[in-house]
Amino acid sequence: MMPAAQPLSPVPATPTLASAPASNTLVSVPSDAYVHVIESGESLYTVARRYNVTAQAIIQANGFSSPDKIYVGQKIVIPGKASTLMALGPKGGAKPEMTLGAPPSNLAAPKPVAVASIEPETRVPAATVKPLAPTNAAPAAVAEAQPLQQPKTEPVLSGADKFRWPISGRVITDFANSKGTGINIEAPEGAAVRSAENGQVIYAGSGVEGYGNLILIRHPNGYVSAYAHLKDMNVAKGTVVNRGDNIGTAGKTGSVSKSQLHFELRKGATPVDPLPLLAS
Repeated sequence: MMPAAQPLSPVPATPTLASAPASNTLVSVPSDAYVHVIESGESLYTVARRYNVTAQAIIQANGFSSPDKIYVGQKIVIPGKASTLMALGPKGGAKPEMTLGAPPSNLAAPKPVAVASIEPETRVPAATVKPLAPTNAAPAAVAEAQPLQQPKTEPVLSGADKFRWPISGRVITDFANSKGTGINIEAPEGAAVRSAENGQVIYAGSGVEGYGNLILIRHPNGYVSAYAHLKDMNVAKGTVVNRGDNIGTAGKTGSVSKSQLHFELRKGATPVDPLPLLAS
């Protein structure tokens, strides 16, 4: 059975650096607000899970227009008590934003230091330096991480009324018993897991505690589907998939002891019960 899960977020395997996108909404940031610096592989979902808050709360605190418009090195405000959040954050990483004030008045003025006079030395003619001959070696390429590459053609829905089942099997944990995160479907290890609808992979990795190997797919209708505890992952971040594509295999990675698939559907950052949205 899945433990209580916080909102998910992708973690790209390749470090990414990008220019700061323009914000659509201006927000007032308290001087003692706790600020997290986005690291490679993080998303709002993984950051929210780390600090035990919801992705929606982070979106509102920062005035984001979309949960996937973040980039490596970006500073985002985490709502909550700074001292509590600091204990959950990375060591030497995020910290409360502090307002710099005037230096304390009780600090002693620095004492002057006597410097010995330096006798002029005999000048030595500079040696003639010949310029180095150019070499054919190419300069080492500096790997620059890129944000999620958008496909040339945006995915469109397949036309089906509902999502397809990602795998065949008995539901062993329903939405209520998973504490409002998703459902768990019993499946033999190695069974094919398929995309519930057309979309683009926004995360494929194992950086979310408890979920093991995890794939997140963003769909054109505003939903994000999640597939956890996978044994194998056959897609990478940025891959465009079609409804029914084999994206991985069922397994027991993460916090489970027997093979199964944990499946979630989220409308934006809000988890919803998948069962009414799955085709019969």
